[in-house]
Amino acid sequence: MSVQISQPDFLKLVGIVAKIPEFRTVRDRVDLLVMTLRGVPRDDDILAQLDLDGSPRIVAVRVVERLITFGRVSPDKEALGVFVNMIIDSGGASEENDFLRELLQTYALDRPVVKSPAIEDWRGRDSSASVQEKIFGENTLRDISMLQLALKASQAVVRIVLPNGTGSGFIVGDNFAMTNHHVIGDQETANGSEFEFGYQIGPDGNPQMPQVVQAKTGGLFYTNADLDYTVVELEAIPEDIGPLALKPERAQRDGRVTIIQHPGGAYKMISMQNNFVAFANAKVLQYTTSTMRGSSGSPVFNDDYDVIAIHHSGGLLQEPGSDQKYLRNAGTSMIAVLDDLRQNAADIHARVKPG
Repeated sequence: MSVQISQPDFLKLVGIVAKIPEFRTVRDRVDLLVMTLRGVPRDDDILAQLDLDGSPRIVAVRVVERLITFGRVSPDKEALGVFVNMIIDSGGASEENDFLRELLQTYALDRPVVKSPAIEDWRGRDSSASVQEKIFGENTLRDISMLQLALKASQAVVRIVLPNGTGSGFIVGDNFAMTNHHVIGDQETANGSEFEFGYQIGPDGNPQMPQVVQAKTGGLFYTNADLDYTVVELEAIPEDIGPLALKPERAQRDGRVTIIQHPGGAYKMISMQNNFVAFANAKVLQYTTSTMRGSSGSPVFNDDYDVIAIHHSGGLLQEPGSDQKYLRNAGTSMIAVLDDLRQNAADIHARVKPG
């Protein structure tokens, strides 16, 4: 349940937020909120629905309303309380600090919901059997097979070492690798790149030795700048690695996605928590998840570990069909990719693995 703040206090808080130096530009607002919410549970959920473009006062209204309605980020802190404390600590509104501190106290913004009892005073009201059967919050129970599917899918994700950087990619069928157009935009770049399989930390905690593959000389190649994807034919890939299935599936809002990637060109990683779909149509998929430069070209999976999109960007992105901008990541839907391959690269389309 969200906290109820009086209209005068709401308007005064909005005025304070709108005037602080860290709120002058869109970039400043992004930085302020990311810094404020760093380490806060479900921070992506708070940021995903925020439009930070507009006048300082209008955006301040949006931010304060969003933090109020979000409610508590932990048993002892309101989302709004975390933000108010950040303003106080930054000194950006020192002349208003008395009001802000009073706000924290009046609305219990950084106070536990109830006083925690001493351990020795605790008495459980449920039997041991009933406690063991409870679901707390979202039901996060999943079949263990999901881990097996993730591990198998991860084998097909490659680190791409470019002449001037790194990216991510994945095998989609018959020795074809898919990545972004902005990672590999032409055959010459493909020929000068290396595709590394197994660039990751092993179960013993030590780096594994990757297997390196080159683009096939005279092999098939196709790229589409608008959809931001490229398909490159490689020399023979490791025998135990199978292609990922491409599924023309439209994701549902608030559904979950998983991304396996090489963030920053580092060892292979998986992002599988707090990854919610924020927008989806037949071309674009927007979602909240953790990615970095170097993650471009990563596969975006559904719960069956079919690829439903290829990741290409992140930041303050405009939602298609609106003027609203949100902090999100985005990819191209496999609906659009497969349709484009069918029309313009039928020889490749016939050899990719369908979902």
